[in-house]
Amino acid sequence: MSSTPKNNSCKDKFLYFSPSEKDISYFTDSLIYICDHNSQGSMGVVLNRSTNIKTEDLFNSLKLDLKDSLKQENLLLGGPVNPDAVFVLHSDPIDWKSSIKVSEKIALTTSGDILEAIAIGDGPDSYLIILGYSGWNPGQLEEELSENSWIEIPKDFDIIFNTPSKDQIDVLSKKIGFNLRMVSPDFGNA
Repeated sequence: MSSTPKNNSCKDKFLYFSPSEKDISYFTDSLIYICDHNSQGSMGVVLNRSTNIKTEDLFNSLKLDLKDSLKQENLLLGGPVNPDAVFVLHSDPIDWKSSIKVSEKIALTTSGDILEAIAIGDGPDSYLIILGYSGWNPGQLEEELSENSWIEIPKDFDIIFNTPSKDQIDVLSKKIGFNLRMVSPDFGNA
């Protein structure tokens, strides 16, 4: 993928969907971590949408014996694109078979070798196992940002990996000093 100038990229940042009362969507109240953003499009994963699928069930279905306890009870739903695909957002970006390095401390991996390592206790220190992702066509995210559909926020490692998904919006709101759920795009930009 070719790159977008860094100052215009949302890569390695949070996006929070800020719907107007008339614009409720799939992404309402979603906190997304952007893993790639360039001239060919954008992709990220929703962090605060837990599924009813037990993480242990995924490992059982893959016939991976768990030698270590899992840090995540239920799988997350990363977005509406390819919800059958498994993504692992993790710390310690080492070279797994299929990874993209998002930052110095975070990578996104789609290969099974990371799940095998997690099963035996040799995986990364911090990880989230996610089904599907959120994606945008070239220019689509920029257009949505210009329409105030998203609030762009610096990422916080602790919120990603150490805050329960159900609490992430509240914890992030406290850290940035205002309630994200109270922001409306209908007021425009100053």
